[in-house]
Amino acid sequence: MPVNGLNGHVDFDGSVNDLPGNIWIKARGMLDTNPANMDWRALIRTLETSKRIKYRYKIKPQVVELWAPAISGESAAGKLLTELGSQGMTVGELRDIMEETGIDTFNLGLSKYEEIKITRSPEKGVDVHDGDPLVLEVEATGKPHPRFQWYFCPNGQNDFRKLQGHTEGILKIPYVTSANAGGYSCQIHNCRDPKLTRITEISLVSVTPNPNPTANGLNPPDADSLAQMFPRLSTNSPHASFYEGLENRSTVGPTTPRSPYSLILKDLQDVEVPLGESFTLAVETAGDPPIYYQWFHNEELLKNQFGPKLSMLNSQHQDYGHYYCIVGNGLRKERTRTASVTAPIRNSGQDHEITIISQPVSKELKFGDSALFMVEARCGLPLQYQWIKDGKEIEGATDFEYKIYNIQDASCSGLYQCEIKAMKMTTEGREVQSSRVFSNMAFLHLKIPSVNDNNRYNPHDKVALLIGNSDYLSEKALTAPPKDIQEMAESLVSINFKVVSLLNLTKPEIENAVVEFCKLIDKNVYAVFYFCGHGFEDSGVSYLVPTDAPSMYSPEECVNTSQVLYNFQKKNPALVFMVLDICRTRGKVKSSEPPKELVTQAQNGNVCYCYATSLGLAAFEDKNTQRGLLMRHLAPLLTRPIGIDQLVTDLKEEFSRNPKHSKIQIPEIRSNVRETRRSLTDKITHRGQTQAYSARTMLWCSYHDKPKKQDLKLPAGIVLQLDFQSDHNNILHIFVLVLEQGETQNCIAFVSNYSPRISCLGDIVQFTRKENTRKEKYGTKITLQDMQKLQDNLVVDITVKFVYNRDGKEYNHTQRVDLGLPLVSKLKLWKPTKDFEPKHRQPMEQEETDST
Repeated sequence: MPVNGLNGHVDFDGSVNDLPGNIWIKARGMLDTNPANMDWRALIRTLETSKRIKYRYKIKPQVVELWAPAISGESAAGKLLTELGSQGMTVGELRDIMEETGIDTFNLGLSKYEEIKITRSPEKGVDVHDGDPLVLEVEATGKPHPRFQWYFCPNGQNDFRKLQGHTEGILKIPYVTSANAGGYSCQIHNCRDPKLTRITEISLVSVTPNPNPTANGLNPPDADSLAQMFPRLSTNSPHASFYEGLENRSTVGPTTPRSPYSLILKDLQDVEVPLGESFTLAVETAGDPPIYYQWFHNEELLKNQFGPKLSMLNSQHQDYGHYYCIVGNGLRKERTRTASVTAPIRNSGQDHEITIISQPVSKELKFGDSALFMVEARCGLPLQYQWIKDGKEIEGATDFEYKIYNIQDASCSGLYQCEIKAMKMTTEGREVQSSRVFSNMAFLHLKIPSVNDNNRYNPHDKVALLIGNSDYLSEKALTAPPKDIQEMAESLVSINFKVVSLLNLTKPEIENAVVEFCKLIDKNVYAVFYFCGHGFEDSGVSYLVPTDAPSMYSPEECVNTSQVLYNFQKKNPALVFMVLDICRTRGKVKSSEPPKELVTQAQNGNVCYCYATSLGLAAFEDKNTQRGLLMRHLAPLLTRPIGIDQLVTDLKEEFSRNPKHSKIQIPEIRSNVRETRRSLTDKITHRGQTQAYSARTMLWCSYHDKPKKQDLKLPAGIVLQLDFQSDHNNILHIFVLVLEQGETQNCIAFVSNYSPRISCLGDIVQFTRKENTRKEKYGTKITLQDMQKLQDNLVVDITVKFVYNRDGKEYNHTQRVDLGLPLVSKLKLWKPTKDFEPKHRQPMEQEETDST
């Protein structure tokens, strides 16, 4: 049995943005690389026309055009998935809309395996005239989507042949001849288990001559022959009844003697032609003009070939095979004999021998590099290539060269070899192997081994605090922080970090968030701190600008990053990665106090600072993509299995490869990490730390607590459903869905009021959802931000508007709902800061760091 494709970790009622990282990345890749009828643009077209979620999710045309020409490396599909998730699309809806677009969701883990069911079979018997088109059609369902392969058995033969290139549900032959008469069957499969393969009943095609020209009768295979062709079809099978009456179809009718008058005077002749040379096939005719010609090669009509001669220049192996021509003048139609075009058979086998001119070369590379293996061979016959790694064939690697771009995985290391085959054509037009050789083995070695295979470093946990400030009271608004925080979070979640992400915090909220976050830090824990927003440098210290800072803010009114690090170091973590995506220009107002050094336990040798830019320079964001330049280059590196120092070194190299960015922004790295092979991808171990790990997990989960889904029963039989989602720990999406309209119509419900101190992000959005009953249900979505400012329980008013069926009048009804303290609101981050600054400051010598 095939593996069940359904991923048990997927919440189909959850947001698209909550998809597991590996599934999200695979879906993004499919939508980016699929053919035009199944790519991300096709998905948008389906959104506009789908009856399942009609008008619920809208992507503006101008936004689509902005996505398409994005900076190299951007993913339009990734932007689409993120946008759909932010609009409230569930994973189940994404699966349905992808299936409606024709995209197979089985390999994404979003669909269960379904056996093939044939919903439409080809006709059992088809009679066509010589020269008419033949169409056989089969339809089937299943997951993964079914794949088709047609087979054909000519009349009088007992061998079914695979019809090359006919791998669709519809088999079309534009002009049939007597050579097309026989049995046809389609093999349908969607897994490797032969027991689950389906074969259609045999369709017997009879080709009768046109009224004017005469022809001999047909000789289709009899019942015994068909039984030998398909041994699995016995007299006890469902196809047994089909065998009956075959003898009655063995001839079309009495044969007619050939007329002495013929259009064809001189027929086609067989040709032997060496590879790369030219050949000509010619037919001589006589009769009343105009005379037309239709040339066929291996039963396929040749386009734009309408004369008595067929010429081929520089013949290739695909030009070998069988040729014939149909000649007609409106009164008569005749077919030439079938001529074979083959390569000459030589007495010596030297031209069939394969000589390798150049061998693939071993390589020693590092992560992020690209590898190219090449082999050059010569032979008098056409060559086929198949690259092999560690004894296994590499799927799709069938060229003389094999490329591996941007190596990220240690599994790319190994032995590479190429199998080379010489192919020749038989007199029947089939391609068979003449000889084969293997190239020398080439070894790919990665200089920096994967730390995933290094058991030396196994942290007890990995945690990250991400803060993005974009909406300022007195500063210019920024566009990049929300998306940069989202991208950073996705990358860290994919390598098993416990992430806390917050947007638009004031000074006490940032400081209290740091204090609370430190409860997740302990010995042998990795801690990441990322801030994206306005900032500045004063007296060698970087400061983060909170959203409530006044227009002429001083360092005392901002957050000191040294104090952030001081709080982290009190818990003695194994690794601290400080990423500051801020400007490092001089502040607006100089500090009124001299800088004071903090005891940060620098002697631990565990801190790596990553500044978005160098001292005295600004940090920039791309207005078109709404991303910061730092995150554009940093995000792909976070999941690499390399040491922390190598990661930040690669970051600087990535910037240097983009002159447009490196001219205006140069990242600066400061690191005193002693164990430089510690990596963000190191695997977590719970051994001996089960209780501490469970306690951290419970505390972290409390920061993500959302109100539970609930139903509200209102007068007149109205039933509403409240559902909740969150992208960040202080932003809550509320969905209000009308489950039952009761004795009303035109019923719509929405959040009309909410607790003070929080605000609405964007407008209220209407949507429709199709349930199992296939009836569209209507609802609204509202996004509430600043959950950290709640001083009491979150209370919302749900208002429903409806028309009462009994009197036809419109009414409003409002009900208040208490949602408790969701997400981080229970932490009371708005309170005055405690325990952020050290109670006693001690002077110390300036910490020495190594600049990378």
